[in-house]
Amino acid sequence: MIMFGYSRIKHEVFTVSKNLPQTVTAKVELNTKLLHLNEFTAEHRRLLRGLQGRFTVLYLKWRYNSPQTYILLTYVDKTLAHIEWIVPAGKIMGRYPFVTEGSYSIISCLTSQSFRGLGIYPSQIQKVVESDIPTKMFWIWTPSTNTPSLKGICKAGGIKVAELIQKKWFWGCMSCIEYIPWGSDSK
Repeated sequence: MIMFGYSRIKHEVFTVSKNLPQTVTAKVELNTKLLHLNEFTAEHRRLLRGLQGRFTVLYLKWRYNSPQTYILLTYVDKTLAHIEWIVPAGKIMGRYPFVTEGSYSIISCLTSQSFRGLGIYPSQIQKVVESDIPTKMFWIWTPSTNTPSLKGICKAGGIKVAELIQKKWFWGCMSCIEYIPWGSDSK
């Protein structure tokens, strides 16, 4: 049976906690800003749209709008090179029920194409984990086919805890997830 607008994506799910085994340093000098969503200005929005796209930025701001939501902006010189959205469990548990109360999720991470391969992603995951965000555990997941992100998460101290199968119908209007703890037999 053919269903238009159907997709099935397998993700690897990791946790990262504050007791990191080693520090990762990027190969370039970085200027990092960790902002509460309410500190987000029109200039930040303009820069984010250039990297993530207008619709994505509007959607993420609408979906995860909370005083506890953060955005990490990483600059090389004066150029925005990397973005991470850090979302409290209460804003994401409805969609991803495996996220534990009191934790945060690092989502929608993106490094500009011209700055990839410089160790920015793992160093900035560690920057978030070591920040003053009031939690001891962070969740992060990425598609199983995204080898650079998987390597970056592991380099940053991520521990694989599960696989996540996300099914979408009608181009994402309807979706469901299946959470499979790492090491379980139900694959």
